[in-house]
Amino acid sequence: MSEAPAVAKKAGFPFGLTIAVAIAFAILCGLGGWQMQRLHWKEDLLRRIETLKTAPAVPVGPILAQAVRGVDVAWTRVSADCHPTGLPPLNLAYGVRDGDVVWRAQALCALEGAPYSLILVDRGVVPDLTGQVKAPDRAFVEPGQVTGILIPLAQLGGDRAQAVASIAGASPAPLALMAERETPAPAGITPAPLPAEISNRHLEYALTWFGLAVTLLFIYAAMLWRRLRP
Repeated sequence: MSEAPAVAKKAGFPFGLTIAVAIAFAILCGLGGWQMQRLHWKEDLLRRIETLKTAPAVPVGPILAQAVRGVDVAWTRVSADCHPTGLPPLNLAYGVRDGDVVWRAQALCALEGAPYSLILVDRGVVPDLTGQVKAPDRAFVEPGQVTGILIPLAQLGGDRAQAVASIAGASPAPLALMAERETPAPAGITPAPLPAEISNRHLEYALTWFGLAVTLLFIYAAMLWRRLRP
């Protein structure tokens, strides 16, 4: 007596794979959305930087008063008259500019008639230390009159922001003044307030993430069709 041929068992719906694909799809779309947010932020930043080419410098006191009220004053060109702080000088700060290791001179500027008593001044790079892994101690004259651009202090890095915030008995501004010029000009420092070029490739990155998300769906659909087809 012959036996009936075995019937192949039909594959069930891949719930585990579907959940994994859904999670991966959500992550990829989230990364694409984040890059779109970064794109809008970068476009606004570039517009602000473009206005700096012709914007006159205004006194720092009223601008910092606006900052206290919650106004976004980043990328405003200001002038500040710095007074002696009586505090120890700050060490050089490590940085990277145009692909090279640089050391940036920084100093505290005591303000009068402003809602903050101090502001950190990034004075620029010390050219003869470019490329050195470890910088020697350097002393520079204290800043006098400084014209430059305000940026959030946090953008300079956590170490520099924490060092300023920890000064006892002072109320430092949450912004840094990136010097464009000083009077008198300190010897041995080259002002470098902004990167030479600020790239904006966030749209490209966003399209990449969204493209990967769509590709994932096509792969999943193909696998599902092969698995469930009669």
